[in-house]
Amino acid sequence: MSRLQVLLLLLQCFLHEVIPDWKVGRATYYGGPSTLSNTYDPARGKGSFGILPYGSCGYTNSDGSMPFPKDAIAALADEDDDYPGSCGRCYEVKCVTGVVQENPNKTIHIINGTFNGDKYRPYLASISSSYKDTYGRSWPGNPDEKEGLLYTKCWDQDKALRIRIVDSCPCIQVLPDGAPGVKKGGEVRRQEWCCGGEHHFDLSYYAFEELAHPVYGAMMLKYRPVDCVSGAELPSSPGYVSKTIFKDVPQPGWAWFPYKPLSTQVSVPGVAPDGSGATCVSVEGGGGLSFRCRDCYKPGYQPFAGASSVKFWIKQNDGSFIDQITPEVPQLKVFVYNQEKNQYCKREQILANYLEQAGSWFRFTLPMSGFECGGGSVSQNLLTAIAFQDVSGTISSFCVADLVITT
Repeated sequence: MSRLQVLLLLLQCFLHEVIPDWKVGRATYYGGPSTLSNTYDPARGKGSFGILPYGSCGYTNSDGSMPFPKDAIAALADEDDDYPGSCGRCYEVKCVTGVVQENPNKTIHIINGTFNGDKYRPYLASISSSYKDTYGRSWPGNPDEKEGLLYTKCWDQDKALRIRIVDSCPCIQVLPDGAPGVKKGGEVRRQEWCCGGEHHFDLSYYAFEELAHPVYGAMMLKYRPVDCVSGAELPSSPGYVSKTIFKDVPQPGWAWFPYKPLSTQVSVPGVAPDGSGATCVSVEGGGGLSFRCRDCYKPGYQPFAGASSVKFWIKQNDGSFIDQITPEVPQLKVFVYNQEKNQYCKREQILANYLEQAGSWFRFTLPMSGFECGGGSVSQNLLTAIAFQDVSGTISSFCVADLVITT
């Protein structure tokens, strides 16, 4: 048996044995500094690494910033079995030194400067191996390059990184006309990294470089879902979705999307009645704010199943002196729906009768029965989203805190 065969056998045994608390995965990366694009875009195409903000989970302030550290975010492949409800979910990941695999029984091969002959998966070292990461570190090299394999060397296999999902990595990518590097009329591309084989994360560049050098482009991982604050391990199947939709920040399972926005801030620290953070938006007349649990109509997820009500604090946020002296309930309606099927419950609920007031904040409990789901409209079990929408017809500024689904 050759050295290569022994190496592959040992790697497969190590990666795919039953490892308590950890599962096997793989990672690439997106985003990155201008030094990265300046080095590789001339060969790969302008904008080939993508950007971190404006992902499929929202989470982007009106100034283009995000509420989470750039070295602690990632996208999840939409072919992963725990993709439903993945926005905001946290994972702990560790790099695994060794040969990168396409699937448990097949390794990635370097062919003509690409991985498996795919022009959209270039082997970066074939373009430039002299690139240094943001810490000034040089690439450690690929000892199995002559065999046509990618052998990634981790900086430290014991280092665990906690990352939060803020985007998706689609297997089938639809690129519009005018996007960087896209042919006139737009393109549809298959992103093989995100099309199954291994559970796949597209880490931010800054998360990836914490674990291995970016010139590798890909690495094998061990991963497990964890609580975003405590780091405590969570069940891996089905993926964890919180009944708390917003507390300080959008919670695991929930994307955040304003519509007709003028100014937005995903999280404003310390302004809620209990001292936690709130989400604040200013929108045009008819605009609003939605929280969505993507694909959560599927069995095992369904966050609204069995729910009796939704509770939250809300306030106007126009900053006027009158609003501070004589605060009023924002002129909004609340509705629930299935985002994927574009199906809505029969009724919307106008904010009027609040339970409690704390300064300029008002607390509401809206019964699920008030939305009249089912009976010809979408079933409550299949709901995946809740939205707050202006009914005044003019600019509306408001903040929401402690949004919870209750049973």
